Amino acid sequence: METLATLFALLLPVLLGGLWLNLLVPAATPARSALVWGYGCLTGLVLLPLLMRLLAHLGLGLDFAYTTATALALALVAALAGLARRGAARQAPQTPQWRTLTTAQRALCALLLGLIALRLLNLGLEIIWRPLYPWDATMHWATKARVWFEYGDMVPFVAHDQWLQRGGEGVFTDRHPDYPQTVSLLQVWMNLAGGHWNESLMNLPWLACFAGLGLAFFGQLRLAGAGLPTATAFSYLLLSLPLMNTHVALAGYADLFMGAVYGGSVMALHNWMRLRRNWLLALSLLLAAMCPLVKNEGVIWALTLVPAFTVAFLARRDAAKLVLLGALVVLLLALVLPESTVVAGHPLQRLTPTFNPQALPGLVKSIWLHDNWHLGGYLLLMLVPLGLVMPGAITRSYLGLTAALATAVGAFLFLFLFTGFGWGATNFAAVGRLEMHLAPGLLFLCALLFEDLRRRGRILAAAPPTGL
Repeated sequence: METLATLFALLLPVLLGGLWLNLLVPAATPARSALVWGYGCLTGLVLLPLLMRLLAHLGLGLDFAYTTATALALALVAALAGLARRGAARQAPQTPQWRTLTTAQRALCALLLGLIALRLLNLGLEIIWRPLYPWDATMHWATKARVWFEYGDMVPFVAHDQWLQRGGEGVFTDRHPDYPQTVSLLQVWMNLAGGHWNESLMNLPWLACFAGLGLAFFGQLRLAGAGLPTATAFSYLLLSLPLMNTHVALAGYADLFMGAVYGGSVMALHNWMRLRRNWLLALSLLLAAMCPLVKNEGVIWALTLVPAFTVAFLARRDAAKLVLLGALVVLLLALVLPESTVVAGHPLQRLTPTFNPQALPGLVKSIWLHDNWHLGGYLLLMLVPLGLVMPGAITRSYLGLTAALATAVGAFLFLFLFTGFGWGATNFAAVGRLEMHLAPGLLFLCALLFEDLRRRGRILAAAPPTGL
């Protein structure tokens, strides 16, 4: 019975998000199923904790029955609306690209899909067999989940000094009481379904997030025009990244969710700038809004989309001026605001510019030496310079995506090289986790550049030779 309840709890947010995404994604969209269920999984894993928070604030506590009834009601509304719309609009059947592939291409795609399925199975077994293990999970995230589960309500968590002042009456504390509640509430939800505290089964949403990210990544690549072999190969590269796999097997951190929602947002942004479809804009903004609900630094990642939207609506020269002006305003605010001002969960005094050259070797090692990203760092070294010399690639085709990712990479480098957080790169305590926030978006850019190079090469090879 516990197994069925756990499966139900794992699938309900996927169903909820998928049915609502089914209303958003048009019927004739390439790779529609991957987009609907990939993004549906990611949105559902954030939407369900929001429902739990709403019910708790209404005085209903953290109750499995109330949450289930509310989620099922919302899913039913979406399902009925989807049935009505499907009956009103019929589409002509499309020929699957699978039939146009060569035998070797089919074999490659089948092999990669089989390896992905095997990896999902292995990671699922790791989660089921292993109790809660990682440091941040036990110190920052699961502390809240355990208390809220036992009390059946969102009991307040406060800073250490406030806890001492109150003598612990009615409040709890941990190292980061201000962390967003989404991940902790997912763990509460899984335990509510089982009826008791289970440090293993409560981490299954990490597997769902991992699979949802892979589907969303594949769907956006296909929508961007990538061929089936390219989309499958790069989806395999994404889902085989060692550090990302580690965050699933040793579940409990919020960084996988952070990378998934931010990556999902920038991928949708890129295709919106290509196609100018309103549903892609809505999808990008939706996932950008989810970033602060996952981690405090999600505020920064969401703001990196501002330069991308700027270049989408303004001429490049005007956009550059506006972005530069915005950067100067941010710098001015950092100088005039009190040092106690909190930005993305951290006081400004910890973000005071201080050059940390000792952090640079740590950054280089974590990307290109340590076995965190396999070939990901080398793909960037190879493909991004080629993209810079390809006519129109970075300046037109991928301008919005490049603007967002360049801003994010700039913020990442500033954090470790020019603030008090340089220790996070020196001792590798934080640098890998923040790299994972950017990894899906950067690999998406690599996939687009690879497909662009491949197609340009085929065009050149097919062009007739010119005479002298």
